[in-house]
Amino acid sequence: MAIASVKMKTNDNRKVFPQVYELKPGPAQILQLPALQYVAQEMSTSFHMNWAGRPEPLDEPYIVWKVVNQLKRISKSLNYKFKLMPPELIWRHTDANKRSSVTHLMQVPDCITQEMFDVAKAHVSKQLRGRPNPETRFIGAGSALCAQKLHVGHYRDTQTTVQEITAFVEEQGYRVKGNRTEIYLTPPMQCHPPETWRTIVRVEIEQLG
Repeated sequence: MAIASVKMKTNDNRKVFPQVYELKPGPAQILQLPALQYVAQEMSTSFHMNWAGRPEPLDEPYIVWKVVNQLKRISKSLNYKFKLMPPELIWRHTDANKRSSVTHLMQVPDCITQEMFDVAKAHVSKQLRGRPNPETRFIGAGSALCAQKLHVGHYRDTQTTVQEITAFVEEQGYRVKGNRTEIYLTPPMQCHPPETWRTIVRVEIEQLG
C-alpha cells in the first residue's frame, strides 16, 4: 500500500509579520519592530531609477538574493520551505555625483544559522566562477521603535512620504533617529504602472527630551 506524501508547507514571513510587511494605504503609524535577521550587502553605487519595482544599481550587482536562494535550497533539505522576502534598502548618504551609500537587506527566517549562511555564500562564490562577488553578511537586528507609512507611487518620490512621517512623529513627541529604510513590495520586471508601485518607508525614532 502506497503511503501518500505530505506536502511541505511554504512559510511566508509576510504573514508572520503583517505589521512589518503588509501595510495598507493610510496615515503614518508607530510600531515596535520585532527582532529580525537578514542577509546584508553594503553598497556604494549609483542607481537606475526607472527600474520597475526597486532602484537598480548601475555599477555594483545585488548578490543578496543569490545567497538567500541558496539558503532556501539548504533549508528545504531540512524540511523547511520559505518564500523570498521583498528587497530592502537602508539609504545612508548620497553625494553630489548621485552615488549612494546603502545597505541592501533581505529578511530570512529564524531557523537560518551562521553555518547555513556560510555554506550558501560558498555555493554562490563557486557559481560566479571568478566574476565579481560582493561581500555579504548574516546579521541580526534587535527590536526598535519605528514609524512607517506605505508609499504608493514612483519610488523616486518617497521623500514626500519621509516628510509626512517626520511631521507625524514630531506631533507625537518623537524625533527621527537614523536613516530611512525602503521596502520594495512591487515585484520587479512586471507591468505595474508607477502610480501603483508600493514601497514601505520606515525610520527609527526616539522620544523627545
